[in-house]
Amino acid sequence: MFRRNFVVPLAVSFFALPGSNSLAAEAANISGCLDAVGTYMTSRSSVIDGNTRIDRGLIALTNGGHALVTDSAEGGVNGYQPFSSGSGAWRCLGNEAGENKIKIVTFDFTTTPDAETDRYIARVTVSATADPASNSISGNSLVEFLAIDAAPDTAEIVRPSVSYDFTGVKLEVSE
Repeated sequence: MFRRNFVVPLAVSFFALPGSNSLAAEAANISGCLDAVGTYMTSRSSVIDGNTRIDRGLIALTNGGHALVTDSAEGGVNGYQPFSSGSGAWRCLGNEAGENKIKIVTFDFTTTPDAETDRYIARVTVSATADPASNSISGNSLVEFLAIDAAPDTAEIVRPSVSYDFTGVKLEVSE
């Protein structure tokens, strides 16, 4: 009986610490761009063999500095293996004319059913602008391929890098 009465108030007080969200934001270096937090539906186009291909994605930015990415091309495209969803971190680079300048770094992994095919880590570095006034995001993604056993901060790239521009809109739930 004593244990139950003691544990509940302790748990409640732990999760209700004043300013805990702002402390997490400060630790993640995102406090200047908190209005960028949310999920964005993105779009990019590319020309492959003379045909325009549209790919869509989701970028989720949390108030704890985490970034999650899902991409419609995860099944693979011509010249590239299938790959997993990405996870990583983001930070605020500053605020310019009401727009948030942000950097996102995520990692995903190539996949293949063939045990003989090399697998890679893809480090995706995004430089973007999130505009709270228009609920939009735009930027450039740089995809660098690392060996599957590489350290996340390695400078050793094992395949040519790929870069692409994207735009997106912040998702909102209507009433």
